[in-house]
This record gives sequence, structure tokens and C-alpha cells, in this order.
Amino acid sequence: MFKKFSHRLQHCHDVALSMSKASTMQLQQLKAQLAAEMGAPVGIHTMGIPAAFSTLGITISLAIPQLWLGYCILSVLHQPAESVFAWVVLISLLIAGINGITMFMIGKGSMRAVRVHIMLAVMSLVLTVVYLLYALSDASYPGVNLTAALVGVIMLLLSGVCIHSTAFYKMLLFTLHNRAWRQLIKLTR
Repeated sequence: MFKKFSHRLQHCHDVALSMSKASTMQLQQLKAQLAAEMGAPVGIHTMGIPAAFSTLGITISLAIPQLWLGYCILSVLHQPAESVFAWVVLISLLIAGINGITMFMIGKGSMRAVRVHIMLAVMSLVLTVVYLLYALSDASYPGVNLTAALVGVIMLLLSGVCIHSTAFYKMLLFTLHNRAWRQLIKLTR
């Protein structure tokens, strides 16, 4: 499963690299190759639905443990617990900003943005697992709830299923196809 996923990402990365040095004829061939690999021209992949659901899963699974993480960090820094809301708002805005820029850049065909998206998913996985372990422990921690931890796991699973799906791969091919098209238009002007 992971081998197929890494092969797909490597293929998209290779296409993106070849696109940067391609001539007009090579871009035409690349565009035709990507269109053939995508298959049907219209579908879920053309709307970016897999990336949107994946981002939703990552965002929610990162947002759920923020209260607990805020309490932990503020207690280490010897700050009052009342300022945890400011922590949660600032971190949530940061995550939303990173996710928004990442989604925009994935839509433009940036493979670096796909790597950032996967890095956010891995970061979310680590944080969700730690939060789940705290929720399963018998100790009482502020901001820890087993139901919330399970929702975080479910949302992370949704994100993982979307990232590993064929529709996500076809969406990446579609964004690379559009990137080749834009580059071709720029070269012919």
C-alpha cells in the first residue's frame, strides 16, 4: 500500500521536474500523457474533493488536541491557565493559514505543497496518537476527552484514506496537466 503510494508520488514528482525544463513539444506530449493517465476528464478528482476531505480530516484531528496541548505548554511555561484560549486561537489560525496556502498550491500543481500536506498529516498522526494515549490513561488531564480523541482518529483515518486513494492521485495528475497547460500557454505567447 505504501509502496504504491510512494511510487505514485515519485511519478508526479518526476513529471513536475520534467515539466520545468520542457519545450513546447514536450509539454504537448506530457499533457497528452497526463490526460491518458487520468482517464475520464470529469470526476471527483477534477474538483479537488480528495484533497479537500483530506485537509478537513487533518485540520480537525490537529484542532481537537489543541486545548490539552495548550494547557501542557502553558503549565511548562508557568503561564496562567486562563490564557489557553489565546493559544488555541493562534495555533488554529496558523494551521488554517498553512492548510489554505497548501490547498491553493496543490491546485496549482506544486509537488512541494503535496509534501507539506503529507507532513501535516504525519504531524497530525503523532499528535493524535499521543492525545489518544493520554485519553486512554487513567490520569485526569485538562482538555482530554476519549470521545474527542476517537473523533480525531476517525478524521485522521478519513484523511489517510483520501491521500491513499486513486482519486487523490488522479487529482494530482489533473493539477499537473493544468500546470503543463498554463506553462504551454505562457511559452506560446
